[in-house]
Amino acid sequence: MATDPGIFIRSMASRGHLGGLARATVDAVAILDAARYDKVIVETVGVGQDEVDIVKAADVTVVVLVPGMGDDIQAIKAGIMEIGDVFAINKADREGVLRAERELEMKRAQVAERERRLRAEVRMQAGELLAVQRNLRFTEELLQVNRQALGLIHARVGRGAAPPLEENLLLVEVNRLDASRRLLASRVEVLTLRLKALTGLGPEVPLSLRGDLYPAPLKLDLQAGLAQALKARSDLLVARAEITMAEASILKEKAEGRWDASVNVGYMRQDFSGIFHYVGAGVSIMLPLRNQNQGNIAAAIAGATAAVRRMEFVILTVRQEVTATFTQYEATQRALEIYAQGVREVARQNLEVVRKTYELGRASLLDLIAEQRRYIDIETGYTESLKQVYDAVVDIERTVGMVDH
Repeated sequence: MATDPGIFIRSMASRGHLGGLARATVDAVAILDAARYDKVIVETVGVGQDEVDIVKAADVTVVVLVPGMGDDIQAIKAGIMEIGDVFAINKADREGVLRAERELEMKRAQVAERERRLRAEVRMQAGELLAVQRNLRFTEELLQVNRQALGLIHARVGRGAAPPLEENLLLVEVNRLDASRRLLASRVEVLTLRLKALTGLGPEVPLSLRGDLYPAPLKLDLQAGLAQALKARSDLLVARAEITMAEASILKEKAEGRWDASVNVGYMRQDFSGIFHYVGAGVSIMLPLRNQNQGNIAAAIAGATAAVRRMEFVILTVRQEVTATFTQYEATQRALEIYAQGVREVARQNLEVVRKTYELGRASLLDLIAEQRRYIDIETGYTESLKQVYDAVVDIERTVGMVDH
């Protein structure tokens, strides 16, 4: 390969630089890309849990494992398993390849399980931010309306058409709304920073949320959700992988308890005032008579039995979680419908009526302020109801194991 004019090979020492790559590797890749090399292959040094700089330099990351070389310990390290796009088991003719395959499946399922939980956590945090943003919007709208009304009352007081007390009362209400607006705005900033930290973004990176709290209809019912969860939920895949790995361990221990034979052949040539040829051969046979690895076999069988029991427990847990989340969704959906149809619109109409009545001089400012506060309470309750439905949908996605709905 080194003599091929279309191939360029360069060895780069890491010189103590952590991350699995030399310090100049990324720059070298950029130069080769500028030189129009279509394919650039970067081989890392032996890497550990957090030595994953390769993911920043490569479009596709291949994780290569070798059975029986300690990769079962390496695979436990989450960093390696989470960056891989392709997983390859090298030297697949060696003993232990079946166990390596099963362990790789289990570790990948564990990564998927962490992603499932993290996705739900991010969605929950985003829902809280959307709820506070909604409360902030309608508080700002009310504040603007009240500031306009305060200007009108100030003019009326100046003409002697209204007592100064009304201006003071409305000024207190404007200041109260402004304080609420400032608190909600600071809450939005705090929740935005938390969401950025949760998703790995820096504080200075802009963040915008798509969608809103208003739920879209679910595309599956309880029975379909149960079927999907029992088929492909990541913690169930982990449990199934543990069973297959335990079965592979049984086969391994049984194989070590059988007889084994090896043949050795050697040749040596010496020239001492003559040529001498030495040829040697030997056969070694291991016959397990008393110790047929029964202890390890029994331990492996016990491990497989325990894995089956864990699988049964996970199935029961999945059924309970999915059923509970669909029940919660139905309850929150009914509460939201009551707010949307029988509460929120009526409260808005009542506020408009009281405001018009006040403008006509047939209601007091205190009546208007009281009605406005009732409307704020109802809007806040509506936001909370939206948030509960949103959370229920996220819980369904989490328990069913789907990405969207």
